[in-house]
Amino acid sequence: MKLFKEQTKAEKDISYLNLVSRYGLVKPGYRQDLSSNRIVEFAYLPDDEKVFLLGSMDGSYPYWISETDIGDIETNTAIVESILHKDFSSFTVILGEISRKLKDCYRRRILVSGNNVSTPFDHGYAKEQPQYWSRFIAGDICFYHKRLRELCRERELDGRYLEFLRAYLKRLETETASDPVKEYESKKILMDLIRSEDYLLLSDNIDIRDTYIRIRNVISKLYNAYMSIVK
Repeated sequence: MKLFKEQTKAEKDISYLNLVSRYGLVKPGYRQDLSSNRIVEFAYLPDDEKVFLLGSMDGSYPYWISETDIGDIETNTAIVESILHKDFSSFTVILGEISRKLKDCYRRRILVSGNNVSTPFDHGYAKEQPQYWSRFIAGDICFYHKRLRELCRERELDGRYLEFLRAYLKRLETETASDPVKEYESKKILMDLIRSEDYLLLSDNIDIRDTYIRIRNVISKLYNAYMSIVK
């Protein structure tokens, strides 16, 4: 029996918002069993009040991609409803244009499996109210964005945190060991700290945002050098 069933109530047709075909359709390398898991991924676009919504089974082959206003709860509720309940047969991959667009976005996933929901939010949803999950998710995506922007404003205060970021960048760029493994491990705590502050990708301060992106790029290089040895 399918865990995700077609909605029976009348709904506004929002299929035109699905941009999957725009990014090139592909045939997945394995069966897409949409009766088990559904993932709603959201990505906030910097310098804008827009949100990318992606729907997939496991994050690998999206069957839904759309760009809407973060505050448009009604439309986003309908999109999430479709992601969770509709049947899909067209898929794409996050490459090329879409990959570049999402590269420096704040991104998180919501996993729905049966009557269980795993979210990045500070609260859960009642298992007995699955009919409201789509609206809860759309509302939380809007509220969560406001909360992240508030965190950014606290960091932007007086501009002093920019100096910390520049110091972090200098420390990460400074080679302290000839062995990439030791280099990575010696800086892991700092990298974990920086990763936890990816809300800075939404900062209105362009210098803070750009410096944070530079730091992430350095971390990526350190990680790749580390993995090339340990894997």
